[in-house]
Amino acid sequence: MAIWRFVNLIAATLVTGSLVLVGAAQAGSGGSIAWGKPTEVISFDPHVSGDGASWSFFHLVYDQLLSTDDDFGLAPGLALSWEEVSATSYRFHLNPDATFSNGRAVTSHDVVANFQRLTNPESGGVWGKQLGEFEAIEAEDDHTVRFDLALPNPVFLKVLPLTPYSILPMTEFEAGTFDPAVDILGSGPFMVAEHLQDESWTLTRNPHYHRAGHPLIDELVIRILPDDSARIAALRDGRVDIATFANPDTPLLLADVPGVEVVVQNTTNNFRLHVSAIEEGYPVTDLRVRQAAHYALDREAISNIVFGGQAIVDYPVPAGLGYEACRDDPFYVMPRDERLAKARALLEEAGATGARVGVIGSSTLMIYPLIAQVVQANLNEAGFDAFVEQIPAAEWYARVFAEDTDFDLAVSWFAGYTDPAIVLFWWTQAGAAGWAHGYTITDERLDALVARTRMLPEGEERNDALAEVCSVINENSNVLALVNKPDYVALRSDLIEARIGRNESTFDNLKYAEEFSRLD
Repeated sequence: MAIWRFVNLIAATLVTGSLVLVGAAQAGSGGSIAWGKPTEVISFDPHVSGDGASWSFFHLVYDQLLSTDDDFGLAPGLALSWEEVSATSYRFHLNPDATFSNGRAVTSHDVVANFQRLTNPESGGVWGKQLGEFEAIEAEDDHTVRFDLALPNPVFLKVLPLTPYSILPMTEFEAGTFDPAVDILGSGPFMVAEHLQDESWTLTRNPHYHRAGHPLIDELVIRILPDDSARIAALRDGRVDIATFANPDTPLLLADVPGVEVVVQNTTNNFRLHVSAIEEGYPVTDLRVRQAAHYALDREAISNIVFGGQAIVDYPVPAGLGYEACRDDPFYVMPRDERLAKARALLEEAGATGARVGVIGSSTLMIYPLIAQVVQANLNEAGFDAFVEQIPAAEWYARVFAEDTDFDLAVSWFAGYTDPAIVLFWWTQAGAAGWAHGYTITDERLDALVARTRMLPEGEERNDALAEVCSVINENSNVLALVNKPDYVALRSDLIEARIGRNESTFDNLKYAEEFSRLD
């Protein structure tokens, strides 16, 4: 069975330092391409995974029912076609050639069982909530699946390309021969052959992949290189052919490396400022102080100072999704001097002029402390006494994404996904993930408004509802959108031919990896 397993090969790891695939396919003639990846895969089970570092990997080995195109539109995935039977019923026609890397065909049963697992509160984590409730999920035949929703959910189709809705081999899962917490077995273009923890992954072609003749290469090696300079050096000396970055200086840093092309990959993700609103003893638990901090923000300064003017101001509804709904809010459009005056007045009213507040920027990304420094300057200009805390990632999670929080303000970033209602759902109590409960307030107005946006089709009524949602979010000043977060993909265009999508909303940075080929 072509299944990669973590647990069963631990003994081999202790001896050889590697994890090996059983039953790997014979290599073809397409050669090998190496990807310099900043972070190791953190979790194995796509259905409960919540980190982009793992999601970008999962897309190489797993498929989803649907995918997205370069304009954020829906595209075929495992389903070659689909139809909306009614406002609450959808039918999907699976690719009859889709096959897991162990040689077993993907069937409707796999799809049905996957979504039953996702919507089971005991196994599906938070991601099942995005789907809503089902009246039924049925296999009409081996390659046709029908979903009957309890209520209309225009967002349903847009959720399906996201990584947590990857299709796992449920026959093996039910037989106890596949455990997604430790095993990797998908129908994607590649399968795992070897893993050196915190060093590398070696992926080989899925010999049963449904697209004939693909992948074009025999092997994709993923080298884990956390440091930007290490990835740049690896590009320079040819140890990697392609590398991904978050640093906006990437094009400048790579300008003198021969043969390197940098693609700016626009995303729907954005940098945000979390503001503690619950824990007692912090100035920002007072709404007036939170709003003062919000008025004080200078997003244009963040773009100019940290990103060299390349970043764009962002909103609760991410700018990358193309909606205008949130752009006329006073927290954004009021002139800077008026916003500062408003901030100072709110601080004075709250008796908090000179309030000492910390702005946390973890060391996970070099960008975080830089953003924190600009935020610090913004706050001090409005009458705060702000300081920056640069701390390790583990401490950041322990203090911010925790039940008992210990922070004033903290810089992070959020995914924007494929539709406003998906990201806005995480702001509600129904959708809030556990990591947010420690610092976000309960607002029944917001919950009702977001629920309404999920029921509305595209159009003016939905745009008005989104504007109302943004107004409440900005008024609460609990989590503040700052600027957008593009990704940077650098490749040795003199050594490989690689199509890179310029717009990405599902963390599938190497979406067209099956088409990559070597030129040398």
